[in-house]
Amino acid sequence: MTRRGFTLIELLVVIAIIGLLSSIVLASLNTARDRARDARRKSDVNTILTALALYQTANGNTIQAGSGCGYNGDGYGWFNAQGGSYPTSIAQCLINADYLQQEVIDPTGNRTSGTSGHAYMKYHCASGTYVYAGLASAPRFVDGPTNGTCCPDCDVSYGMNYWKRI
Repeated sequence: MTRRGFTLIELLVVIAIIGLLSSIVLASLNTARDRARDARRKSDVNTILTALALYQTANGNTIQAGSGCGYNGDGYGWFNAQGGSYPTSIAQCLINADYLQQEVIDPTGNRTSGTSGHAYMKYHCASGTYVYAGLASAPRFVDGPTNGTCCPDCDVSYGMNYWKRI
């Protein structure tokens, strides 16, 4: 009588192969998630720029000093921050003025960011108005992409590696 079945070694090899394949799939899934979030971040930055451009056309500025929005009411800083040094968020000011339908928040839900870069920022200076974001699938820079903008150290201080200017 012959016995049919698998040996312990054969079963362990199959389990190891399944484990290896599942880890490859999970790594690919995480990369796809990062790219999807980055696509949304780029779209959100464009939405914010459009709202600021419409605001500028109607009001002659892009929410500047003395507006009561953003950091100390001067129209710059974290786009969604409110409370403390932020009397009203920049996003809420654009909603109140009917240039945004709803608040535009980073896909992670962050309203402010440490060094992760996963929140939106707005700065203005003589060269223009800039909106910043941190893309997960793009490299982080110690000294790079935000140089020459209103916030030249946003890459180092806040992890920003993507920006657009009005």
